[in-house]
Amino acid sequence: TDPTSDLALIKVEGGDLDYLVFGDSDKVKVGEWVLAVGNPFNLTSTVTAGIVSAKARDISILGEGSNVESFIQTDAAVNRGNSGGALVNTRGELIGINAAIASHTGSYEGYSFAIPSNIVRKVVDDLLMYGETQRAYIGVNPKEMNAQLAEKAGMKDIKGVYVAGVTPNGAAEKAGIKQGDVLTRINGNEVNTVAQLLESVRQYRPGDEVKIQVVRNG
Repeated sequence: TDPTSDLALIKVEGGDLDYLVFGDSDKVKVGEWVLAVGNPFNLTSTVTAGIVSAKARDISILGEGSNVESFIQTDAAVNRGNSGGALVNTRGELIGINAAIASHTGSYEGYSFAIPSNIVRKVVDDLLMYGETQRAYIGVNPKEMNAQLAEKAGMKDIKGVYVAGVTPNGAAEKAGIKQGDVLTRINGNEVNTVAQLLESVRQYRPGDEVKIQVVRNG
């Protein structure tokens, strides 16, 4: 199990089992149609449809610390019993694992959340190979961008993630990243929130090399 991502790996004895193919959750777009599969209210194999309404959503349900929250938000109906079920795209590829809803009543109110498949695949591979997850860190203290920080960084647009500090002797410092820099891409993928940054880094292991695009002094 990996409590920091709310995922577990279960071994099932058997052969000739049907399986889902992983999709690339980084390529999922807001507005894209998705299907949620699960067993809500003891109704076996229920499928609901919706669209992706947001990405990299942090809803603060896993607690503080090293937990990563970067959910795919959808309006596909999800209730108790859907957790652990598949979120698939229209090609039948697994793009997420249904994990939570935002609700005042405990029942579906229009907002459901899934763990992105790229995080799922990394956690599953780690549990298979090492028995525990391998967590990568780049060694920065990230901060959400706002108008004041964008002006301070010499940027016209509010984008990227502000580096409020770097870990002494950490990977980022050794690579030349400095306090006041703005991280805009990790291995080509845009990062505009701290949740997006953590999701991108979470897909790698200690020792992996990543290319980081940085804006400095505009």
